[in-house]
Amino acid sequence: MMPVQAARAEPPSFTLQAGADHLLSGKVWSRADGGFVSGDAVGTAVRDARYVLLGEIHDNPDHHALQAYLLGQAASNGRRPAVVLEMIPRDRQDRIEAHLAARPADAAGFGAAVGWSELGWPDYAIYRPILETALGAGLSVVAGDAPRADRRALAREGPESLGAETVATLSLDAPLGVAEEARLLDTLFDGHCGLMPRAALAPLVAVQRLRDATLADAMIAADGADGAVLIAGAGHVRADFGVPRYLAWRDATATVVTVGFVEVRADATQPQDYAAVGDGDAALYDYVWFTPGRGAERGDPCAALEKRFGKKRGKE
Repeated sequence: MMPVQAARAEPPSFTLQAGADHLLSGKVWSRADGGFVSGDAVGTAVRDARYVLLGEIHDNPDHHALQAYLLGQAASNGRRPAVVLEMIPRDRQDRIEAHLAARPADAAGFGAAVGWSELGWPDYAIYRPILETALGAGLSVVAGDAPRADRRALAREGPESLGAETVATLSLDAPLGVAEEARLLDTLFDGHCGLMPRAALAPLVAVQRLRDATLADAMIAADGADGAVLIAGAGHVRADFGVPRYLAWRDATATVVTVGFVEVRADATQPQDYAAVGDGDAALYDYVWFTPGRGAERGDPCAALEKRFGKKRGKE
């Protein structure tokens, strides 16, 4: 039997500098407590939950280090949750299984084995701590995202491309609600820097819902595991329209804990300055963990889209 790696006792130190000295950096806001809690409290919460959702900003290495830390906490005391990765579409599960069958402890080679560099994500090196923790604890690793072919077909042809049985199984026929649909559309509009008309985003709303529903399905379907831990972008982990909605529809009695990792801003020094915290009941996550960010190093994320669309943002 593979030796089990001990869970890290303390959260890791931050490596990024932009906002490292911010008043909120390193603090954790709890929706239930209405105030700050310790990292240990979050560790206890994830150990007690069947489903744990850890929402990142993809290019932030501190977020991945914290995900690895909380994954270690979830896998302590003999528990063996599955690790579901948004980064790998479900039609690449065979690559995961082939790699782990041949090299069950090889986190270093995992990225190449699954074709990470082909999938458009940031460098696998910043995700590697998550896989080191997962494989060190002997956890199963599950490809979570909807295959690209399914997403493209849905965008072109609508729900008919999935088939009625799949739509029902994934709860894609359950309404999010008027307010939630509007927030999802707003999020996609902002994510495209205001460069796509809202009317043109309807297919992307459907694709986003498919991805969230598929991630939930992967968590539920992790046979033989003590629940599942989802590694995904913070948008997928949101309580209002993300994966938690689909988990609630399909496994209503299960305990679910969500953690959103949020980069601090110089002009926002109070928790309520951040939409993720909201006003309590409207908080997007059970816990908001504040971290430094990449600052000016990240550059302007809208510049490439402006070039692609040949227009300036805000000109809907």
